[in-house]
Amino acid sequence: MKRVLGFFLRFLFIILALAGAGAAWFYFDEAEPEESEKSFVPVRAEQPVRRDVEEILEVHGNLESSNQVTILPKVSGSVTSLYANVGDTVKEGEILAEIDREAYRLEKERADIAFNSASSTWTRINRLYNSGSATRQNWEDARAAYLSAEAQASAAALRYGWTRVPSPTTGVVLMKHTAVGSLVSPEAGTPLYTIGSLETLEADLFIPEEYLAAFNGQTPDVRIAPEAFPDLILDAEISTVAPWVDPVTRSFVVTCRIPPDEAARGGLRPGMLMTARFILSVRRNVLTLPSTALTSGKGFWFVNSEGKASYQALEGARIIGSYVLLPDSMEGRTCVTVGQHFLSEGTDVRILNREGESKSEAPRGEKIGVAEKNAAVSEAAAGSRIRLADVNRSANNIRGSGAGAEADTKSGGAQNGENLFSAGRSAAFVRKGGDSE
Repeated sequence: MKRVLGFFLRFLFIILALAGAGAAWFYFDEAEPEESEKSFVPVRAEQPVRRDVEEILEVHGNLESSNQVTILPKVSGSVTSLYANVGDTVKEGEILAEIDREAYRLEKERADIAFNSASSTWTRINRLYNSGSATRQNWEDARAAYLSAEAQASAAALRYGWTRVPSPTTGVVLMKHTAVGSLVSPEAGTPLYTIGSLETLEADLFIPEEYLAAFNGQTPDVRIAPEAFPDLILDAEISTVAPWVDPVTRSFVVTCRIPPDEAARGGLRPGMLMTARFILSVRRNVLTLPSTALTSGKGFWFVNSEGKASYQALEGARIIGSYVLLPDSMEGRTCVTVGQHFLSEGTDVRILNREGESKSEAPRGEKIGVAEKNAAVSEAAAGSRIRLADVNRSANNIRGSGAGAEADTKSGGAQNGENLFSAGRSAAFVRKGGDSE
């Protein structure tokens, strides 16, 4: 008897599960009146807004010290001493390096001896010439030899002095290019040090020639942002504007100077990459729309009062930064900013907010969405579960509560029925997804 009752309950559960799945199927299938449905295109739209718009030109460049110099040797030889290291502060005239001096010392002594001899001869011949005992020719030869020896002695002394390399300016040692024992020469252009100030920084920026008019007779405001600290905006000032355009690069040079207090505040250093932003003009209270609203044909789509898309050409559209400037006649229109590439004239649209939900109710006759379909199927499935629970309770009353075997049979039957119900519900969702496509 118990086995017959268990078989009967299982069979009953299967029938009810299939009936619930079928009810959900037909409820879903009948919820879509084919004759009244119509499709729509979801878009995002907004009305033009009045704002102040800055026309900004961004140019990249490298910072340099305003008095940065690279020190080259004036004589050839081996480096014997280097007195400064990178980061040291040096003063103008301070000795930084020495080049082997011995050969230049001997050259200086030889030139001094020749000069002393020529000076003595010139003194003697000049005295004889004044007394009439020497000819004019002897006097001129002695004088020429004296002047030549004097020049050679001065040149030898100068070269000897160049073996000691002084700093040409006050600043910080930015780079050290050589080491003790290295052979250097002015012909090879071998540098010794690079010296510069960390307080007075500037940058040479190459501006395209089409912006030349913006720099003639006026000085646009300029801000700089180091690439290492993009959120740090520092003030700068234009020091010079080149009066000519390079015919090769089609650009002119604008030199910007960073005041010492701004350089110290930003922790700037020579060689840093930075972005300069020139504010060429400011337009006050103009009607704007995000430039993403423009199509390739330089027009935009707007939504009319009937909820349909309509195209409007925009002649001479001017884009400044991320905004397009609109004429005052466009004020109050609802313009499509996202999704306009899927529109055609007269397309039904639904305006979505940022969360992807509709800002307004869908028009009548509009095709039911996926969310509504899911809700319908879930409601039908919930009703099937309620009916299954009622049957279980009835079965418990019939069998009584004392038999363990009956409880096992009921549990197995409920599990099988629930599994079949889940399978039927999944089939309903697959059908729904195919229809929504």
